[in-house]
Amino acid sequence: MAIVATAALRRGTSTYDNSGSVLLSHQHHFSDVLAIAGTNCAWLVAISLLAWPIARLWSWGIHDTWDYPAVNVAARIIYPLVAVCLLIGLWWIFSEQARTLDEHLSSHWALFATLLHGTPELSALLLPLAAAVSCIVARAGKPGRLLLRTISVSVPLLVAAALIEVYLTPHLLIPLEV
Repeated sequence: MAIVATAALRRGTSTYDNSGSVLLSHQHHFSDVLAIAGTNCAWLVAISLLAWPIARLWSWGIHDTWDYPAVNVAARIIYPLVAVCLLIGLWWIFSEQARTLDEHLSSHWALFATLLHGTPELSALLLPLAAAVSCIVARAGKPGRLLLRTISVSVPLLVAAALIEVYLTPHLLIPLEV
């Protein structure tokens, strides 16, 4: 919702080039599904690689590792800050894509059609960080297994979101094109 609202409220042209958007394409190719799923899986890997140290640092005590306690305390602050920066970057990229798409649609309300694929896509990308946050709230006995379970749920969600983005969402958006 925040991505759609940001895209609709911002003015001016976007720096994102949307000339080859699959959302406004009349031709659907499985290679588009693979490209979208691959890009999102790369984001998932980056987010998971960041979620792992967060989950590990908060599941273990400050004195339970070979590192100095001050290093663990600093890492408990730095890694979540990096996660926030990564989420801001992801939000910016998605909102730029939505803003560029908005320029080709008849109404700002048409952007809500992207929630059909955007909801599982963002959910899948945020699952590893949600698992890491759960380790901050309550220590996990095996944070690595917790993250692997969330990744095993996230990957099929990303593939489903890519299929929806290529084969279903364009049919909702093309009639609303300017």
